[in-house]
Amino acid sequence: MGSCLVFAAPTPARDRLVAHLSSVFDALPCVDTVPDLVLGLVGSADGDSGAEHHAPDVVLVGADDGSAWMEAVRQVRRRAPETAVLVVGETPDPLDALADRPLPERPASVAEDERAARAMRLGARGFLRAGDLADPSALPGARPATTELSEREMDVLLGMTEGLSNAEIAAELVVAEDTVKTHARRLFRKLGAGDRADAVARGFRQGLLR
Repeated sequence: MGSCLVFAAPTPARDRLVAHLSSVFDALPCVDTVPDLVLGLVGSADGDSGAEHHAPDVVLVGADDGSAWMEAVRQVRRRAPETAVLVVGETPDPLDALADRPLPERPASVAEDERAARAMRLGARGFLRAGDLADPSALPGARPATTELSEREMDVLLGMTEGLSNAEIAAELVVAEDTVKTHARRLFRKLGAGDRADAVARGFRQGLLR
């Protein structure tokens, strides 16, 4: 079960981020203080919680104008060095978790560059800018995006992986060629594919083909 620990101030923007990430993580606890972050990383200090604690797969740290986010990154690196920590910068993008407050008078790109440099010096795995969380399925611990295909659509997709023509797939499935074309159009639409090669590639990326 993938989990993502979010360190950011409790704002509507953070709520939007959590809602966005909920499609790919099974657990999304949120904290806004460093002590609570440490608890989320290592569990109860006295060890009496009664359940085995599992560190999150990834920690997202919101970088604002304060310094708490830097200490948060330090604590993740110190207490859970195997956990990926990614810093999310403030941007005007409405999808970004930290976009509610007014932008500083300095150009946003300058502030972002400074935070990115600090984040990497502190040992963050990466720094996410505007738009970088549009597809969160690439984050560590995230569930891969999957598409449900019908049994017949899967049969057609498998035939495509073998390089069979529509007529050959129809012969194998004992159906009309037009039926194969219908299934192909549906699976293209579901996968967001433009052609056979794209459909096969997306099938492998989404775990439908192995």
